[in-house]
Amino acid sequence: MSPEKVRAFPIDRQVFLVREVAAKLGNLHGEPATSFWRAKASELLDLVVGSGRDKIAAGDEVRRFFLAVQREMSGGTAAESTPILSA
Repeated sequence: MSPEKVRAFPIDRQVFLVREVAAKLGNLHGEPATSFWRAKASELLDLVVGSGRDKIAAGDEVRRFFLAVQREMSGGTAAESTPILSA
């Protein structure tokens, strides 16, 4: 199988990572929570871009990850497909 056909597992489906970030954010408030999220989002964006995705697709994936973290923090499951926020 050629490398361009191999795709990394989406970060929003990595339940352990979603739960780990949700737990950390659950213990932070205000500026420490914001700083933690910005650093984590930047780290994840670099990871996804490094796996071969373009920056726009990688940003979308990080946003889906953030929604999964929000669901986890609100007591939902990380694998749910219905977002909390409406457009």
